[in-house]
Amino acid sequence: MKPGLFALFLFAHWTDTALAGHPLLTEDTGTQGTGHVQLELTHDLSHAKDAASDARTQRFNAVLSVGLAENLDAIAALPYERLTERLDAAAPTSEGLGDMEIAAKWRFYDKDALSFALRPGLGLPTGHEDEGLGAGHVTPSLFAVMTYARAPWTFHLHIGYTHTPHPAPDERNHVSHASVAVEYKLSGSVRLVSDASLESNAERSGHPGVGSMVLGLIYSVSPNLDIDIGYRKGMTQPAPDQAWLTGLALRF
Repeated sequence: MKPGLFALFLFAHWTDTALAGHPLLTEDTGTQGTGHVQLELTHDLSHAKDAASDARTQRFNAVLSVGLAENLDAIAALPYERLTERLDAAAPTSEGLGDMEIAAKWRFYDKDALSFALRPGLGLPTGHEDEGLGAGHVTPSLFAVMTYARAPWTFHLHIGYTHTPHPAPDERNHVSHASVAVEYKLSGSVRLVSDASLESNAERSGHPGVGSMVLGLIYSVSPNLDIDIGYRKGMTQPAPDQAWLTGLALRF
């Protein structure tokens, strides 16, 4: 992958490790329940600018979660991306499907306010690597999640890593992730949410960490429909400077 496209790929994919309730980056331990399904549709519009380039990314993501048991979900996520990097007068754009992810979430402990879960996953090379839309290989991942809920507060902790089997010379073969999120229930249907995350930079050059903070709102229109909006601020150089996040979740 060309260096410029590789940078765009990082901007588009650095949050792939978490597919929790949008706009949060942090996963939670919640599952759908046996026979229940959730479809999450999201749109993230991010911007990253430095002395050499001006990169903009639109990312549409569809995440399907199916309850196989009360404490076990099967998950499939497929993004569609539009990456634009402005260099001088030129502005090359790549557009198309990104890498698909299949995963499972198993909540193995749930007592009182505290619960724990594991989330193994596989990134599949469905995106075009040369266009900066995919990694070009399978990327396994494993994450551990903790949730503590005591109304009106809920806290989530999410740690883990993604493995790159055949990294390029300028790439790391292990990318670690750690994030924490807080929810506050303002009313029966409105939650104020925020999180902070730090992920190792997949590119060896530059700042070693990709850090960000998110602030957003989730509004439950009904028990089976949530809509959300959020703002993400990059805290280190590899992260996009800012991003606007919108989404909805439908449950059946």
